[in-house]
Amino acid sequence: MNGYVPSATQSRSPPLYRAAHDPTGPATLSTTVIHALADCMGVNVTDSRVSLYDTVDPEALDNLFRPRYDGRPRTGGTLSFYVDGHHVRVSGTGEILIEPPTRC
Repeated sequence: MNGYVPSATQSRSPPLYRAAHDPTGPATLSTTVIHALADCMGVNVTDSRVSLYDTVDPEALDNLFRPRYDGRPRTGGTLSFYVDGHHVRVSGTGEILIEPPTRC
């Protein structure tokens, strides 16, 4: 698991899953997103439904919020995308919000 320790909480209203990425930790941002999605979906991280490749390039995601060349963090910006019906929002601050699909 590359030293990844989930730091996620679930709120009740609206159903929103929260996780945080530590840019100084061993995991890449895309790895943290994958683990957060698996936790939110209640599946193993190796489950075929947990993949970013059909939606966003994991390497591009990692590079988007990587620290600047002088080492300063990139704290601005947000990227949103959908994975298996889950709305994922990744912030430059490292916050990851996942909204599961609504059930009718």
